[in-house]
Amino acid sequence: MKRLASLLGRIFPLMAALAASSVWAASLTPADAKSRPADVPQHYVVTPFGYFHPSCVREVPDGARLEDADISSACVNRPHYDAQGKVAAATGAAMPPPRAGAALAAINGWVEDSELVASSPYAGISASWPVPAAPASRGGQVVYFFPGLQDSHNVQSILQPVLGWNAFSDQAWTIASWNCCKNGAANYSAPRKVASGDWITGRVWHDCAAGATACGSWNVETRDATQNIQTTLSHTSNYRQSFNWAFGGVLEVYSVANCQNYPADGALSFSNIQLLDINKQIISNSAALAWRANVLQQGGGCNYHAAAAKTVTTLSY
Repeated sequence: MKRLASLLGRIFPLMAALAASSVWAASLTPADAKSRPADVPQHYVVTPFGYFHPSCVREVPDGARLEDADISSACVNRPHYDAQGKVAAATGAAMPPPRAGAALAAINGWVEDSELVASSPYAGISASWPVPAAPASRGGQVVYFFPGLQDSHNVQSILQPVLGWNAFSDQAWTIASWNCCKNGAANYSAPRKVASGDWITGRVWHDCAAGATACGSWNVETRDATQNIQTTLSHTSNYRQSFNWAFGGVLEVYSVANCQNYPADGALSFSNIQLLDINKQIISNSAALAWRANVLQQGGGCNYHAAAAKTVTTLSY
């Protein structure tokens, strides 16, 4: 009985934590009525991978891990939508990263990025970047900055340490680590508030030995080096992917109606970008670090520009 009581004492707090985790999803920023695509339901929330039903976005407590069954059961018959309002089935592969579209009055989706596709999988990525100033005009917009890893051949999810403005309906900067979006579900670590001027470091790495081509256990860490706080999504699944598609820096937004909705600095640089090869060694060969910079949104009078070097990506807006 003592052993059973001890076991239950460990299980019940974890179950309670998992149950409580769905509360944070309700705090995510709702899809804006004026700027969301027409087919996106009004009660859906904004994430770094499009629009989701609140029950399909869950905070994962420290030390917990959601299995495939947990994810599938949460989102039956609840599709998610990309930035243009296109449906992705509640089961099956995730859609590629949402690209910004010009059809709506507001910008929704990826605006700028740097990317690199390799013939063999990466074992990790890391980068540093500052928390920019708050937007000059504060409405219901959401602004994300992040590096990340994905599988170019088998898109199931993206691992991303994320800095977000108003990501949790808070009109503030926060950090959280994401694994999104297997079976229409998005999982993230506990959000932490940060301040303009702080320095963020984001890391993604796996737990397997050097040489592993498809490790099943990954970690995503987002850390505020200035305040010495961090939030980590630990031992999260690769969903049978091999991550050969790297993003050195991404700007993604929702409900941005004008240039003043962006951070007032006008530009942000990701620095000290490092990729680990399949043997967990830092890649230094310039030929293997030929990042491609992309500007995915035009017009509106904003200063859109992306530049990528060996270890630096600069995004202007």
